[in-house]
Amino acid sequence: MTKRKPQRKTAITKHKVADGIYLLRFKTQYELTSTFLRVQEHYESPQFHGRIFTLEQYMDWYVAENGAFTYFQDWSGFNVPSTALRPFYEGKFDPLTSKEKWLLGLFRNLRGRFYIIGIYEGGKKGTLTHEFAHALFFIDDAYREAVREAMRDYDTSALEKQLAKTGYARHVIPDEVQAYIVAPSGKLGAVSRPLIPLRRKLRMLFRQHAKGLSLPAR
Repeated sequence: MTKRKPQRKTAITKHKVADGIYLLRFKTQYELTSTFLRVQEHYESPQFHGRIFTLEQYMDWYVAENGAFTYFQDWSGFNVPSTALRPFYEGKFDPLTSKEKWLLGLFRNLRGRFYIIGIYEGGKKGTLTHEFAHALFFIDDAYREAVREAMRDYDTSALEKQLAKTGYARHVIPDEVQAYIVAPSGKLGAVSRPLIPLRRKLRMLFRQHAKGLSLPAR
């Protein structure tokens, strides 16, 4: 009897939406979150940024912080730069999960800087815009500089503090601020309300720079 190679049951699609920007669409929130967890948290977690850790270690910390492990229900969009994959390719996160191996396999032959976005079908409204704002901030130098220039005239400290409490490492806060302003979350509505004039400016910049994105059909 010939042993059959296991097949992935969930359809996951990969789209190149611009030079250096790739979109992964997952069928379910669980497939999305369980695939990205360690890559994302190695990149931006206030506790695990830059560290090598097991899934169990992360789960234990998350339960201690939140009272239960609700990660697979809490997050609906993911965004990581190519630099976040490096320690995974180098074998520092051995053993990899099967989903992590699959993710790394998709981008193994790419060179240079690129950005990966992950969403799932039926996710929260505005998630894709939020994640593309992250991608443009990393890939598009002109967008990043224009955003920084626009933000200099506004006090974003209250939003920065709220985002830090939500669970972001300090080094990603400026990027998170601009993405949450472009596509705000209901949780941050109160603290971002004084920034409505800035939101108009950043959304205009986003629309200008997102014109070149080739979005897949839904």
